[in-house]
Amino acid sequence: MDVISFHGLIWGVELKNAISVDVHMDVLSHWLWGVLATRKRVNWKISGPMGVLPDLLAFVPSAIYSLMYGIERTSVDDTTLTSDFPAIAWDIYQFSHSAVIVTLAFLLSYMLFKRFSGSKFEQHFEQESRGNPLKLAMWLWLPWYVHILLDIPTHTLQFFPTPVLFPLSDAMYDGVRWSNPIVWFSNIGALGLLWTIILVRERRQKNESNA
Repeated sequence: MDVISFHGLIWGVELKNAISVDVHMDVLSHWLWGVLATRKRVNWKISGPMGVLPDLLAFVPSAIYSLMYGIERTSVDDTTLTSDFPAIAWDIYQFSHSAVIVTLAFLLSYMLFKRFSGSKFEQHFEQESRGNPLKLAMWLWLPWYVHILLDIPTHTLQFFPTPVLFPLSDAMYDGVRWSNPIVWFSNIGALGLLWTIILVRERRQKNESNA
């Protein structure tokens, strides 16, 4: 392995570690909620990423910035503040976690789906929604809306509160951190229960259709 490849590998490992600690979020949880909310409506390869992009858009650039400028990795615990992260994280976070901004993106998607009706991208959606710009835009952005909705009660004012009305208002809710045992186990329990119900129901329907 040459020197360039070696340093590239090391940098990649450091970036991965920086993201895993600095982001301090439940990526898998948001992914599963996004896929669950749009089950059978849109391909999981679309809904999964849409469910986690609100965080990744803010924290991946923050991690890269920290590595580039030699900023020490932030250790996240119950005392960590938003200001402990590079300013770029909060700057982007305000946009990616705003229902106002997402609604504008939804409207833009609606116009694009209407303008380019029948595009190959529609193949990722259920047959019933194809050719319907409103439904296509709704299923596309629903995981993002769900992400914001889940973050509102699970973030405190001290650590990345959810600026749901940005830039129209700076009103934010002072919730309970997602790492709180009650919140964490409630989230996992709800996901496990709902996914079990859905998968069992789908299996039963499949068996009935094959009978």
